[in-house]
Amino acid sequence: MKPSLHPQEEARLRELHRYGILDTERERDFDELVEIASAICEAPVSVVNFIDEGRQWFKAEVGLGVRSTPIDTSLCGHVILEGDFVEIPDTLQDERMADNPLCMGDQGFRFYAGAVLRAANGLPIGTLCVLDYKPRTLTEHQRRVLTVLSKHVMRELNLRLALAQEQTLRREVDHRVKNSLASIGALLSMKARRAADEAVQHALEDASIRVRSLSSLHAELHELEKDELVDLHSLFGRIESDLRQLLPDDLALKIAVVGDRASPELANGLLLIVNEFVSNSVKHGQWEQGGAIDIAITITMQERAWSIRCRDDGGASAEDAARAAEARGLGTRVISSLASSLDAQIDWRAQDDGMVLEVAALSPAA
Repeated sequence: MKPSLHPQEEARLRELHRYGILDTERERDFDELVEIASAICEAPVSVVNFIDEGRQWFKAEVGLGVRSTPIDTSLCGHVILEGDFVEIPDTLQDERMADNPLCMGDQGFRFYAGAVLRAANGLPIGTLCVLDYKPRTLTEHQRRVLTVLSKHVMRELNLRLALAQEQTLRREVDHRVKNSLASIGALLSMKARRAADEAVQHALEDASIRVRSLSSLHAELHELEKDELVDLHSLFGRIESDLRQLLPDDLALKIAVVGDRASPELANGLLLIVNEFVSNSVKHGQWEQGGAIDIAITITMQERAWSIRCRDDGGASAEDAARAAEARGLGTRVISSLASSLDAQIDWRAQDDGMVLEVAALSPAA
């Protein structure tokens, strides 16, 4: 007999699909549960089974050797229409299964016991079951174990679903924050262009550079998986593009990166150093016609050694370098604080009619 559809079949299928478990690879967490069920219940076959549209699909199985079978021959398709635990001592004595090809013949399943897997809203999505080739019954202890193991299956599924929902929410929040930062940066840039007072203009430009660069970093972090490193080429490609829009047309900017990735903490530090150096160069540089700001970032794979070298050709003097080293201004204080937090040494100097800043890790990490 073909199983009937659940009275709330559409809602039940939506709930099943919400878990995202169908057609995933085998996993040890589920394989171990069916192995335990098979051993405790002394049954040659055990499966974690989900009832999909037109098929039953097995996340884990012992003794079966397939991952899915048609719904027409599904024993579990009948079981999910009943209570939380169903035991059938002899399938050939059950009118629903007596004509089922899986139950007939010498190798037919004559015994079935299954604990229904229910979603949080109570709708059944599958079973954890055991099968045997001979009629029999389970002991009370075996029934309890099978029921407990089924709860472990649902606990794992619900945990994964909660984590997926949390990640979706985080991505949505991150997306909105990124867009807000970009909008604020663009607004500050527009205000700076319209400001009549030069001091106000510089202040707004500084704020715009910082906010837009943070937006670029946030965009990179938004795309990362847990514990993943930041792609420095992608990050500083964004930063270079953003900063060029804020610089005078005749002031060139080049950011070169040697090395691929860095931790979010180091990437943030490097980003802020670049921001402050570029901002200081624009504010204090003396260029008659055009000029250039060059940034070179070098990092090893495990961050055992890293450095950043920033230079401009804005006509800095030895006195300018000395004042920068004393960290009198806001930008130089920020850079000094960043170097300290990153356990790095810092060096300011005037060279080739411009300012040079070098920040490097004090010593390779152990």
